[in-house]
Amino acid sequence: MYLTLLGLNHNSASIDIREQFAIQEDQYNKLYKTILSKNVSECCILSTCNRVEFYIFTDEDISKDIFLEIIEDAMNVDRSKLDEHSYHKSGREAIQHIFFVASGIDSLVVGEPQVLGQVKDAFQRAKDNFAISNFMLHLQDYTLKIAKKVRTDTGICNNPVSVSYAAVELAKKIFDNLSSASALVIGAGEMCELAIKHFVTSKIGSIIVTNRTYEKACTLAKEFNATAIEFDKFSSALEEVDIVISSTGADYFIINHDRMASIMSSRKHKPLFIIDIAVPRDIDPEISKIDNVYLYDIDDLRQIVELNKKSRDKEAKKAAEIIDVAISKFYKSVEVMKINPVLKDVKDFFISTKDSELIKYLEKNKIDNKDEIAKLDTFLSSVINKQLHNLFTNIKTNVDSKKIHTLADAAKIIFNQEEIDNSEK
Repeated sequence: MYLTLLGLNHNSASIDIREQFAIQEDQYNKLYKTILSKNVSECCILSTCNRVEFYIFTDEDISKDIFLEIIEDAMNVDRSKLDEHSYHKSGREAIQHIFFVASGIDSLVVGEPQVLGQVKDAFQRAKDNFAISNFMLHLQDYTLKIAKKVRTDTGICNNPVSVSYAAVELAKKIFDNLSSASALVIGAGEMCELAIKHFVTSKIGSIIVTNRTYEKACTLAKEFNATAIEFDKFSSALEEVDIVISSTGADYFIINHDRMASIMSSRKHKPLFIIDIAVPRDIDPEISKIDNVYLYDIDDLRQIVELNKKSRDKEAKKAAEIIDVAISKFYKSVEVMKINPVLKDVKDFFISTKDSELIKYLEKNKIDNKDEIAKLDTFLSSVINKQLHNLFTNIKTNVDSKKIHTLADAAKIIFNQEEIDNSEK
């Protein structure tokens, strides 16, 4: 059985490419059904603002061409474009990659905290679509455990930042003093909430919040002493504010060129700074051609992000060392997982044999005292459990051995004959 990955991210594709492959919430069900119909045993899809990745578990290793064919059929996308901007990993490399992603090493902002939650959500969505079972459930548990270990044992998450943080830092570079500036935040998701928090910390003059669900905007505005407005009225706010940060789940431009041209006319061309951190993008990139409109997207935040990356390179190396050890342990745990049903059958056989032999012994010796029977059963069970524990420990310890053993060699390993021989000397 093989784990294979096909994906694209901020390193392999620019935002105009990534947004073409972004997955909307109502698309997952059909995607999972289509992919699982292609001789794929298990599947998990991870889609964030910076990446779209498909993890599949199959009987045979899948080449990139076959994987591309699967995704082309599932998403009805341009295969050549996906081929050009995607990466393909299998086996150990695929395991390492998901550990890196969940730990924040592979993020645009190294160590950013949001990605672990996004990985959890991806596995949960796969569960909800009945797309994962034994292997990927085990991979999920191991991935989350290793990500938490990396974040605990290294400083990769010290002074945590995010794309939202980088966006506000950009705004601070544009305005020397945010206390005299006003901001419109379009959206009420996690990214927007974080942006508002950073604005408040930076003591911005005022904040307006809007969202397609007005109640969410109101809740967010109340928490941060901001002003909420209805979504279909945010054009009026655009005529007044200095900064806009937008991150909605829309699959269309919520602000197009003509609409912005009209707004800028009403503003008498007072400068407007817009930071679009959504994928797909919320704002038509054509509006950057309008005088005094300064539009930045998520890829424009890289300079700020690079400063963060340099400060965390040392911690990322520590994290990579932890993950390298974890990969070997993971593979061993998979082998143990494979052999566990066999060991259970062995234990069931011994218990069944014990039960039948005990019945024969009791009948032969005419023993019917319940306390005595219970003591005999407990004694025999204890002997069996002790011996099987030793045998199973020896098997699990050597389960990932690549050596070829004779039956005699295998018996020595299972029964730890070397230790027995030494104890007899």
